[in-house]
Amino acid sequence: MFKTKTTLLCFLLVAVIFMDPSSSTATDNYIYAICSPAKFSPASSYETNLNSLLSSFVSSTVLRRYENFTVPNGSGMKQERGVTVYGLFQCRGDLDPTSCSTCVSSAVAQVRTLCSYSYSGYLQMDSCIVRYDNVSFFGVEDKTLNLKKCGQVIGFDDQYALTRVNDVISSLGSGGGAYRTGGNGDIQGVAQCTEDLSSSQCQDCLSDAIERLRSDCGMAQGGYVYLSKCYARFSFGGSHARQTPPYYSTPNFEGKKDNKDDKSVQKTLAIIIGIVTLIILLVVFLAFIGKQCRKLQDDKCCK
Repeated sequence: MFKTKTTLLCFLLVAVIFMDPSSSTATDNYIYAICSPAKFSPASSYETNLNSLLSSFVSSTVLRRYENFTVPNGSGMKQERGVTVYGLFQCRGDLDPTSCSTCVSSAVAQVRTLCSYSYSGYLQMDSCIVRYDNVSFFGVEDKTLNLKKCGQVIGFDDQYALTRVNDVISSLGSGGGAYRTGGNGDIQGVAQCTEDLSSSQCQDCLSDAIERLRSDCGMAQGGYVYLSKCYARFSFGGSHARQTPPYYSTPNFEGKKDNKDDKSVQKTLAIIIGIVTLIILLVVFLAFIGKQCRKLQDDKCCK
């Protein structure tokens, strides 16, 4: 009986240590969310329109990787302030319809929860974004820094790796279009802007994101820079430059992210692992003491 319990506890410990906090696939890993502090009332006209908008996101992924919507949207209909919802979704440029639909569906489900009753919500996944607001943001360039993170620093003695990183970042900057990729060996990079921007706005946004990536993470083993309307990132040994290192966070209602969130998650996980470990050790210790006591009693009886 004791052996069974010990085995079960060890399994739980392994599950805690190796469990991915996102519980998701490679295409729909959650990166960050921004929600407005202003809230709308439940069962309001805005909530009805928002639900219609989010449903339109999911159904439209079968046909395209990007689309924007205004709800309500009728011919000659006057948009009511505080009731109309503006929103868009966008998938990474290389995603097939099935992967795009999976990512957007996951993003919609999460933004409903994380930004519950918020007038505006922005949720970035590894391979897609969903965004909505009660004020139109279509065609408006916004280079606000939402999130930045760099991996471990590469040593000065590894000039080969530093050169390849520079090559990948440079290829993103010299590319054209709203979706760009670059690679050199096992280093892969990707950059993308939202398609509501004009070509010149997209270029301006991506240039800013790529330059930030170069200046802040150019000597790191991966990194990413997410601005409000575009992003640039690169990683070692991963296709499509998945976020490096993995970043999981809860929504920050001021719309800013820093390393404090990441450290808090790591600290919480370390505490949980420590507690579970102590429980296992305590159970093993008590079982050992009990076994020794029973052995002593048996020896006395035999004498």
